Amino acid sequence: MNVNNKTFKLVFSALMVAFATVLSLFKIEFLYGGSITIFSMVPLVLVAQMYGVPWGLLTGVVYGLIQMVMGLKNFGYVTGIPAYAMIFFFDYIIAFGALGFSGITRKIKNRAAAASLGAVIGCFLRFACHFISGVTVWKAMAWDEAPSFITPRLLEADMIPYTYSFFYNGGYMFPEMILTAIGSAILCTIIFEAMKIDVNANSPKKLKATAEENLSVESESKTEE
Repeated sequence: MNVNNKTFKLVFSALMVAFATVLSLFKIEFLYGGSITIFSMVPLVLVAQMYGVPWGLLTGVVYGLIQMVMGLKNFGYVTGIPAYAMIFFFDYIIAFGALGFSGITRKIKNRAAAASLGAVIGCFLRFACHFISGVTVWKAMAWDEAPSFITPRLLEADMIPYTYSFFYNGGYMFPEMILTAIGSAILCTIIFEAMKIDVNANSPKKLKATAEENLSVESESKTEE
């Protein structure tokens, strides 16, 4: 199957974005916000593993736009263009677009390892984006919601926004990261095997090796003649 066909690539990616959107509706919501979804990031990791970082970034941005539309109420909690811009980029566009970096590991031969490691990288970058948003836009909520079971130093005034953002976003993103890593390892292995996908097939090293092999065969043929 030619998975690099433009039509197939567009249709498959669109289906994965739709699949991820549906999966995002099945979630465990926390009291103060944030939620753990049921493998919603896995389809995006699959796209990045199949087509690489650039296409994965684009797919993640499209998914981020959909999530933003579904979460428009979040803009109602803040005021001012800078706050709106931070939410737009760091809670949606850059945050979900960063999942495209899951494709960094696609050249690793062990497909399960490549997918799970890629998922961890993508999810961690998404967490970093939410963390930045937390210490800038949402820091006003920190004094009311910062966890009280941590060390006194982390509850000092200058640290509370960082403490709040880390525990708030880490509370749902780290479990999400684990689920995504497991789900990606399984799904990518199945899909790559079923479709006979080899992401290294057209790599420069392989092309060079193939060219050298062809030249060698031609030389031997001429020698025999």
